[in-house]
Amino acid sequence: MATDRIRRTTRSKNGTDTPASSQGRLRLASAVQLRVGRGKHEPSLLVGPDGDVPLNGSAVAILRLCDGSRSRAEVIAEMVRGAGKNLHVSDIAEFLDAALARHWIVEEW
Repeated sequence: MATDRIRRTTRSKNGTDTPASSQGRLRLASAVQLRVGRGKHEPSLLVGPDGDVPLNGSAVAILRLCDGSRSRAEVIAEMVRGAGKNLHVSDIAEFLDAALARHWIVEEW
């Protein structure tokens, strides 16, 4: 007998519903690659079928943690630990929501 998985959601700043807790593991989608630049003259990029997306250092750090070994909560916790007060939980969560919506990352159960 199959059971439905019920997920609670929270309302983000931009008014969209997002999962409140998630147990799936996050990883880069198979169609994208992370290319980390070396210095100012070579930017870090997310390369995918829709084109290249320039990334800042925080985005690179978050996406590097999406290696299939961590849940959403673990990625957020590790980023907060590493960045101290420079990054807020809500900012990291919103970036992960956007990355999921744009199919840059996937959640595996």
